[in-house]
Amino acid sequence: MIQIYGAGVAGTYLYYLLAKKGIKANIFDTRKTPDCRCAWGFTYSEAKDLYSKIDLNLDDYILVKPKNLFVNDLVLKNKNVVIVDKLSLLSDLWSGLEFRESNSEIIVDATGAKRAFLPKIQNDRIMRTLQFLERHEKDENIFVYFERHGYAWAFPLGGEWHIGAGGAFENRLQEQIKKLREHFDFPEKGSKCSCVGEVRMLPPSKCRPFVSGKVVGVGEAIGCVSGVGEGNVPALKSAEILSESLENLEIYEKKILGEFKWLEREQKFVDSALKGRPAYHLLPMIIAFESKRLFRHSIFDFLRVFI
Repeated sequence: MIQIYGAGVAGTYLYYLLAKKGIKANIFDTRKTPDCRCAWGFTYSEAKDLYSKIDLNLDDYILVKPKNLFVNDLVLKNKNVVIVDKLSLLSDLWSGLEFRESNSEIIVDATGAKRAFLPKIQNDRIMRTLQFLERHEKDENIFVYFERHGYAWAFPLGGEWHIGAGGAFENRLQEQIKKLREHFDFPEKGSKCSCVGEVRMLPPSKCRPFVSGKVVGVGEAIGCVSGVGEGNVPALKSAEILSESLENLEIYEKKILGEFKWLEREQKFVDSALKGRPAYHLLPMIIAFESKRLFRHSIFDFLRVFI
């Protein structure tokens, strides 16, 4: 028996993957309903392929495929990013769940930044987020205002927008949002709702152990989040790797570190940038990888943002 704690992207996907394989699992979440917080952006081709393995069609949940990404004064062509109705997606997945807890041979920590069951991480780096849901009449592109200590964003949701910020300093989030509003003309309006959150900005190698006793981590709990905050596809992929490693958890860590070398590079760059010493030697590999996955850009685009 396997007990999964956390019914977000990683936990729900793992539950249904195991069910497809005939492996008995229970799942539990402290929330009564899924929330609508950050991370509605998905890397389309990867996410579509992964979700097809549990008979879910990602196309049914796509709200927008933005044409461009605006970063400060740059305009980048969108290649493979879609905005997904994550709330509806998780709500549909939850409709097939019955939350239960039981004594189990394996406990899966899919609790994200909380990392509720694995040992705490020394020198953990948790960034705070603040976000509002607003209505704006604007072309449905992605807008980002980047600074060294964090960034603010505006993501289109098909008529509505998530306006928010995340960064190393919680007391500067409102200031970051203000700069985004001024730069991209998003006037402050009455928001339908607001929320705060957390995201772990450490690479997997600094989130070990992945396995402690009978507890094994997945998704953001073990650092599967990119340097630009993308965590959905890494979470799904980590759950798939775990589903394939249950009979020999000793190989799980090796597989995760091998799969997510690109996360290591991105997070190392973020770490250096936060310290005011961007590791520019990492940029060629980062650019080459992300240009295939997300947006068409060059090393010169990155340098114009960071210098």
